[in-house]
Amino acid sequence: MKRLVWAFGRHVNRTISNLGETFEEHGYVLERFSMMVPRWKKLPSIVASLRWQDGRLKAFSSVHPWTYHHLKVPSELQAIPVFVFGDIILSDAPHFFYQDLNYQTILDDRQAGRKTFMYDAVPLRILAAQVRAQAERYSQASAVFVMSRWIKDAILATGAISSNRVHVVGAGSNLGREFKRNPYTEQNLDSQTLLFVGRDFERKGGPLLLSAWDEVHRLMPQARLQIVGPGEQYADPSRRIEAFGEVDSTNLVELLKHSTGFVLPTQWEPYGIAFLEAMSCGVPAIGPQRMAIPEFLHDGANGFLYAKDEPLVLAHSMLSLLRDRDKAWALSRQAYLDSRQHVWERTFERMERVIEAPNDASVWLA
Repeated sequence: MKRLVWAFGRHVNRTISNLGETFEEHGYVLERFSMMVPRWKKLPSIVASLRWQDGRLKAFSSVHPWTYHHLKVPSELQAIPVFVFGDIILSDAPHFFYQDLNYQTILDDRQAGRKTFMYDAVPLRILAAQVRAQAERYSQASAVFVMSRWIKDAILATGAISSNRVHVVGAGSNLGREFKRNPYTEQNLDSQTLLFVGRDFERKGGPLLLSAWDEVHRLMPQARLQIVGPGEQYADPSRRIEAFGEVDSTNLVELLKHSTGFVLPTQWEPYGIAFLEAMSCGVPAIGPQRMAIPEFLHDGANGFLYAKDEPLVLAHSMLSLLRDRDKAWALSRQAYLDSRQHVWERTFERMERVIEAPNDASVWLA
């Protein structure tokens, strides 16, 4: 029996749940540990991060390095290796981090004047403090698992950790369903429907999408745009736009099974599991040529990449997908085939080879 402390933040999301289930299917016992810190223990970081912003006092304790400084696993778990969704050191046992982003990248973007959305308001001094703290945590980690080559290169550029301890392992679809063959059919093509999925409408490129849709609707008035995530306020029957709000995985699969293509003009996306979910249903995707997205979305092969955040540029890709049935078929076949390499089973296999590598595994094999 192999044991791991399974350390996560405030909530268990689908990535944490699905990867955890894969580990358990392979005989691992996961000792789940929430890294949520009680508010009273955050007081020093709350005080240290207070600032006057937008007419009121705001604190940034969630990203202040002091918040997690004294967080430790219970004494009975101290000898068990720790798998962390993030980069916190919780004991003296071997630690394995899993990440899609690092603080140096956030700081670099902020200093270059690029939007980082949820990090835009964080004081630069706190981000700089996290960069220093993260470098120290990297020096203590047995290995860092990353979703993409893009973030591996960014981590290595800091000089905080050697290349042989940073491993690209990818990620998988969180739909909870795998198809034995490509489910994309004539029905997808006939629907002339593009699907957008994203809770954070601005960060996911919703405004750009709506602007591009004006051109698509003008040239193809019969086409439909379906929006999942932000709510019904974006519905517009006159422009053939439907909005569904939040949907569960079962209903999302049904929407994908009736979509010609998937479009996500995201503005700041460290990885992009939503693209993998579309591809797993054989749905060609359209996305920007930035961050990790070009590592799995290949222009003209399994979808379309665009280089400029301009409505007409995005509209061109959307129209190309909707108009050319033969091309859409070819993209769908490749998208489905490529998706078979982006599943949690493959991610687990890459991780296990590293986790099993330490010379002395006696402390965690029982």
